[in-house]
Amino acid sequence: MKKIIISAVIIFTTLSFAQQIYELTPGVKGNQIVLQLSNISQTQSAENVEVKLVRQSANLKFATTEAKVSNLNNEEEKESSFSFDVNYNIDVTKPDTIEFLITDNKTIHLTKQFIFSYIAPKEFSLEQNYPNPFNPTTKIRFTIPNVGTGLALSVLKVYDILGNEVATLVNEEKPAGYYEVEFNASSLPNGKAGIASGVYIYRLTSGRFVSTKKMLMLK
Repeated sequence: MKKIIISAVIIFTTLSFAQQIYELTPGVKGNQIVLQLSNISQTQSAENVEVKLVRQSANLKFATTEAKVSNLNNEEEKESSFSFDVNYNIDVTKPDTIEFLITDNKTIHLTKQFIFSYIAPKEFSLEQNYPNPFNPTTKIRFTIPNVGTGLALSVLKVYDILGNEVATLVNEEKPAGYYEVEFNASSLPNGKAGIASGVYIYRLTSGRFVSTKKMLMLK
């Protein structure tokens, strides 16, 4: 979990933020942005202050997109908190920008942007499928690090226990990143019939990296 705290001075002053890029790891849940709203006025209070997420990203899933502060007295500070999860299967080469609007629909009209970059994986990996056992679909995650040439030929295949190929889920060059693919045991590529219950093998090959795991199909 990553917690980001930003102070916002919101009464009778010019708001100025130094732009900063925050790093996020794909797949991490329970991240948090906390906006500290500070009324620096010695005499005036603010009522019905709203904080809204007005610019979103498809890579981030927020639990809520707005918060309200009914009353912010003079020289008082309150927090508005926003929790979010980071999707797993995203393009780590592209940064994201989100934006909050802080307003009381009267004298306050401020915006705050957050720029996020995503941490690329440092090594190859193949995770256990989930759910497992499954029927009829399951998801498989894997990571590809930066291999220097920009792309890595990656092949992900499913085999039965005798070594016969059941399906090819991935067979293409992939840039560094986090990937998730779905295997549907009832609808195989090339119009093949669905598979029977039993143990199956899935294998990822990318360059010199080879990893194999088992999964269980139960009808």
